[in-house]
Amino acid sequence: MRQILRAVLVTLAVLSCASAAWSPALASCVQTTVAERASLAEVVGYGTVTETRQTFAPASGVIRFRPDRFLKGTLAGEVEVYLGPTKGGAITSVDYEAARRGEAHTLYLRSAGNGSWQTDSCSGSHVGAPDPEETSFFGAGSAAPASAPKDNTPLAVVAVAIAMLALAGALLARR
Repeated sequence: MRQILRAVLVTLAVLSCASAAWSPALASCVQTTVAERASLAEVVGYGTVTETRQTFAPASGVIRFRPDRFLKGTLAGEVEVYLGPTKGGAITSVDYEAARRGEAHTLYLRSAGNGSWQTDSCSGSHVGAPDPEETSFFGAGSAAPASAPKDNTPLAVVAVAIAMLALAGALLARR
């Protein structure tokens, strides 16, 4: 009985060591060049995180990203970006960290469908402006078109209504 128990313990020890040896390979990114990362991305842009979504469920993050400059491809204004390969699903070891509103990032993006995009820590995305290697590869890039102004129609309607009431009040006061 002791021999069987010993054999089982040895087998478990060997299996746990083997799985521990394999884990880092599954959770780490392969080192790639800027050219390789660029070939996998549909859009590479530099811009600002304008919103982060905090969820109660353990899920990979979602941000709103407003590009200022495009190094590859273009986007139509501000977009939603999933920060992991599961597109808002379970957290993974390669989810990208972009948790601060107002922070600048260079993002390597792939379409996630329905007008949204995705990135992860293996894509090449990083905090800050493009690094010298990226600038050397992509050049200066092109400026993003100016954002469309917000619709101020409700504010204008209220302002006109107040002006009309003030005018009507002034005319009645004169009589």
